[in-house]
Amino acid sequence: MVIVVTFHVLMLLLVVGIVSRAIPEKLVSGLIGYLHSTIGITVPRATQVRAITLVWIGSLVAVVDGCLFLLIFITTSLSSK
Repeated sequence: MVIVVTFHVLMLLLVVGIVSRAIPEKLVSGLIGYLHSTIGITVPRATQVRAITLVWIGSLVAVVDGCLFLLIFITTSLSSK
């Protein structure tokens, strides 16, 4: 449980850092550019980098939470029988 809370707090701090521009634009742009190049999709323009980064973080949180929900749902369903 502590790991899940820590993950969410770190993601929230990352979002706050990106929105408040505490994290340099060049660092965010480089990381998103590398990610997009690695998976073979178009690298976003400089004006879109922050918004795209927030979408990636939101997607990551949704996927992790969905996996945890399914894991808990399946294990409680199997253990109740």
